Amino acid sequence: MVLLVASKKDIAGMNIGKQCENLGLKVHYIDEDLLYVQNLPDADYYIFLSKHKSESGKPCLTSHFPGNFSNAKFGGKPGELGFTFPSIQKNFMKNLNQINNSQKYQIVLEATHHGPTHFKKPVMFVEIGSTEKDWMNKDIALIMAKSIKKMIQKNEMFQKNAIAFGGTHYPEKFTDLLLKDDFALGHIIPKYAIKNLNEKIFMQMIEKSIEPIKYCIIDSKGCNRKGEIIQMCKENGLEVMKI
Repeated sequence: MVLLVASKKDIAGMNIGKQCENLGLKVHYIDEDLLYVQNLPDADYYIFLSKHKSESGKPCLTSHFPGNFSNAKFGGKPGELGFTFPSIQKNFMKNLNQINNSQKYQIVLEATHHGPTHFKKPVMFVEIGSTEKDWMNKDIALIMAKSIKKMIQKNEMFQKNAIAFGGTHYPEKFTDLLLKDDFALGHIIPKYAIKNLNEKIFMQMIEKSIEPIKYCIIDSKGCNRKGEIIQMCKENGLEVMKI
């Protein structure tokens, strides 16, 4: 069972939530910020309906799993990653890519970041970015809601589950791979965070997935410490692929 969660403080989350309800989906509303929520009804996995904010203000539709590679500026614990469910993200993003009829909004993954990190079940953020005008756009919220409903109704399970290393916070290479190939992705550590990679973080990337992680995807031009990463992957039985 999935639980859709929206914060009453989040304009975009409330907008998506209302469109989900119009499609017959139930939404659980909370008073606190999604990043800091501590307790939720039990579920197999959680979809957090949220806004996305960026300095560029670029219109985008994103998804990501939560986790902190170092400090915990925005919820969760330092050095703690949340649980992932690669197949639900792949299904959602593929649906979004098929349903989205707006050339204005870029569909892109985000690297793992922020909280909450303490839930023992997977949490995935789905977000509308990046300004208040976008957050209040009912047509875009409906596209998000339709993509969520289709994911829930037909959640295809994938076997080529991977973790990913390198790239920017918005890793377009990994987004393309997700949409065009058979790979599903769990945690993504971007180039700027690889300085914080250690054995504990690496093992969480593998172990905190409810689907077995079998592959490691490396952005060959946008990744530091490639030799160390490849060695850790081989030691843990992961097949390495460079893109």
